[in-house]
Amino acid sequence: MAKIKVGFDIGGSSMKIAVVKGDGCRVETVRLPDNLTDENGVTMPNAFSQFLKQTVKELHLPRGGAALALPPSQVICRLVSMPEMNREQLMMNLPYEFADFIQGAPDQYFCDYAMCERLPGDEDGSMPMMAAVAGKRQLEEYIKMFARGGVKLKKLVPQEMALIELCRARKDGPKEFCFVDLGHQQTRITVVLGDRVQATRRLAVGGRELDLAIAEELGVDAFLAGSYKMARHRGALAVAALPELCEQLAVEVLKVVNFYQFTYRASTLPGVYLVGGGAAMEPLRRAIEETAGLTLLDPAELLPTSGGTAEDGIFAAGAAMGGV
Repeated sequence: MAKIKVGFDIGGSSMKIAVVKGDGCRVETVRLPDNLTDENGVTMPNAFSQFLKQTVKELHLPRGGAALALPPSQVICRLVSMPEMNREQLMMNLPYEFADFIQGAPDQYFCDYAMCERLPGDEDGSMPMMAAVAGKRQLEEYIKMFARGGVKLKKLVPQEMALIELCRARKDGPKEFCFVDLGHQQTRITVVLGDRVQATRRLAVGGRELDLAIAEELGVDAFLAGSYKMARHRGALAVAALPELCEQLAVEVLKVVNFYQFTYRASTLPGVYLVGGGAAMEPLRRAIEETAGLTLLDPAELLPTSGGTAEDGIFAAGAAMGGV
């Protein structure tokens, strides 16, 4: 019998769940109650646990170990290069690579790494790796919070590593992938090359700005406007201000992609994967293709045969596919 793996991804306004079994993947997107999360993560752990317990029951999620893709506010993950050394020396020196993030004693943080294959341009005698650091207390809180909701977390990974796991599972085709993640608070652009994140950029605009524009024209609050947007209800995607906002966002995305291709002249990006809560919005997709002139690739091609919205489940699926 094929092993079932479950992955979770907590966003600013919704939670994505991927159930991977053999060659199949089911993706679920659940709208979070208002004020349950913010840009720093979960604000009310006990309330989230109750919501999670209810969600597990309603969606008939399988029991067993699960994986969580950690939000960027809770973990720093980046490509680093260190001189050749043994594991003991590496673990002793790794915290200093994150001196700008760590506050307090290094033993309050958990560090981990994944070695990368060497590429042309890597320095001789160096060890390229994807390294990450997160606060131990925060990781323990996530484990307890999910346990109270009836879910046993056995794996916690940065979203960057979830993307890498997803890309590595693709055995054929290009080895360079560009993801444009339209989140609630911000938009993140991530380029994965093989087993490393080659470039990343954050834009201080996200789905919330679109929600506010819809809310103002329809005369509703932002939470309800977000629900209308996701359900394509009451002409939410036809409000006058939406095309201009989408075009502005598309131009910013194009600037980042152009800069990346200028910096890495060997780039062969075939297009971009639009993911996240706003990925299915037709005005945004049209602006990316027409205003920015970028080819939109189908995120579903990176997943096993899927049910649900592939754009929403990328991080959750990547966390689950790496094993738990």
